[in-house]
Amino acid sequence: MIGVWLVFPAVLIATGSVAATLAPHRAVYDLVLTSKSMDLVDGSGRIAIELRQETCGKFDLDYRFVARFEREDATVVTDQQTVSTEDSVANTFTFETKTFVDSAPAWVIRGKAVNSGTSTKVELEEPEVRSFELPLSVFPSAHTMELIERAKAGERIVETKLFDGDNEADRLLSTTAIISPVGDATSFGEGAGQADDVAREVPDELRGLQAWRVDESYYNSDSDPDGLPLFQTTYILYENGVSGSIAFDTGDYGFSGALSSLHLLDGAGCN
Repeated sequence: MIGVWLVFPAVLIATGSVAATLAPHRAVYDLVLTSKSMDLVDGSGRIAIELRQETCGKFDLDYRFVARFEREDATVVTDQQTVSTEDSVANTFTFETKTFVDSAPAWVIRGKAVNSGTSTKVELEEPEVRSFELPLSVFPSAHTMELIERAKAGERIVETKLFDGDNEADRLLSTTAIISPVGDATSFGEGAGQADDVAREVPDELRGLQAWRVDESYYNSDSDPDGLPLFQTTYILYENGVSGSIAFDTGDYGFSGALSSLHLLDGAGCN
């Protein structure tokens, strides 16, 4: 059975912070299958995101990941659609993700998380109404900004407790990121395990920006007792919060890809 949930690299869904200016933008990533389980023959995918900033400190995200898996006996299409709002002033993160398999609803998760004191308090509305607390965790925007700021400071390893509203939200998610500088890359294929046939030239909007390669591993209470992560990602992170080339592996399958389009959007003019 092909897993239909994917927690994508947090940088792709970064949602702003007062620590630096992130660029509201619309981006599309074309993906090719790079690794597969035994019953997978081939696959492809696309990620489309739109990050908007109407008010300083608050960002709205529309995110969609569609993947086509060619199996030995059938073709399966998964469609993950996420909308979220992160408010860095109120320390809140609201989220809703709907997942479809072959156009049929398969999963919904919806709720709100609030950071207060030493804990992250989560109120779920779907798939069931319940609440719980986690150790104080970082929301996606703060995590991205932490990576950028610490990369600029020359740090190379960042460990984070992360809450991003995935379908196992009550299990504490943690990440370990290894950061390597890449400078002003000339191709999104550089340094991120990118397949040659989907590499793209860096668009003008990103030229001259400082960039890093980030290799990030994700863990929770279900992680392998031998220390293997639940999944891994590699991506090129630019100083304005946009990702270039990307690659990820869930254990069941892996994809890599690059930007096929990027449009910077007007925002609230925050610094």
